[in-house]
Amino acid sequence: AEQMLPLVIEVLPGQAGEGLVDINQPGAYEGKSLRKLCESTLKKKDLTIEEQLILEDINRQLDGGKFLARGQEIESRALEYAVIEETEAGEKYLYVPIRAIKPQEGGL
Repeated sequence: AEQMLPLVIEVLPGQAGEGLVDINQPGAYEGKSLRKLCESTLKKKDLTIEEQLILEDINRQLDGGKFLARGQEIESRALEYAVIEETEAGEKYLYVPIRAIKPQEGGL
């Protein structure tokens, strides 16, 4: 049943509450690793100003940092990290939040 749902990926910089969101239609993500989908999210064109700022934040985090989904590196297939969420209209979709995390330096 999971295969029939769209897969929504959100790439967030650090502990931010908002990230870059990409919607992958059913059939478009089967067998792809989460990393591949994540990379295509970051290559999206026509970003809004806000999205460009988020992307800059993500790239800053990745300078010495890495992507984590549910606390794990993102080498497995996307479905392994997905949870089923529901829109307000009651439509189900798969959701995977990916964080670009840079190890904290110093005592902060």
